[in-house]
Amino acid sequence: MTAEQTNQGVFSRRSLIKGIAGIGGGLVVASFANLFGIQSASAGHDRKDDPQLILNLAATAETLATTFYYAALTSAQFKLHEEDILYLKLALDAEKYHLDFLVSNGGQALTNQFYVPANLLRDPALFVQVGADAETAFVGAYLAATRRFAELGADRLAGTTAQHACSEAQHLALIRDIGGFAPNNLPLPLPIYYNVSDAVPTLAPFLQGGQGFIGPVTAPTAAQIAAVLGGVKSDPTQPYTRVF
Repeated sequence: MTAEQTNQGVFSRRSLIKGIAGIGGGLVVASFANLFGIQSASAGHDRKDDPQLILNLAATAETLATTFYYAALTSAQFKLHEEDILYLKLALDAEKYHLDFLVSNGGQALTNQFYVPANLLRDPALFVQVGADAETAFVGAYLAATRRFAELGADRLAGTTAQHACSEAQHLALIRDIGGFAPNNLPLPLPIYYNVSDAVPTLAPFLQGGQGFIGPVTAPTAAQIAAVLGGVKSDPTQPYTRVF
């Protein structure tokens, strides 16, 4: 394993934003910022995300995550080892669990249709890159949600979004492992967003598309997810809100 494989493999926030700008991201960011009711799509400490916005953005991201993992399990045109398939199934089950929690607490996904890079399911390197970038964003967004819920005094929700961040960090490690990278290269998850709404630029091309993206791809139903899991389930656990 090379030093590059040990230390890289996950795009920085700067490269995420740069990539989005390359597909006309400025207009996309502006339109989705307006749609979400966000005054500015640029990072800022003064913006105060409200709980409903956080839940809706998280539900949208989790719907995207279930779409990503379901597509990999049903349509990937590259070889996946048996243990990798198990990793992906458990990740899909976890993302569905996260989504169900968010919906049960009032979260609503903006859409159930997404755009993806054209070669996502044909190029294993691209699949790993996009998956690692997405999971890095999900971890960062849940860390931001934890900060904001703590600021609002919603301690139990803060504890639960911290659980979600831990789960997404596991997925990041496993998808890096699938790609041949050292899975545990970070001493701490990357704090790339201060507010959850700062993640809008990362989500934007998956919501609206752009050069190099195809779609839309419809998110799987609960029945479709159950069918592809084939009985594989995560070990049972409870969210912080139900324990304390």
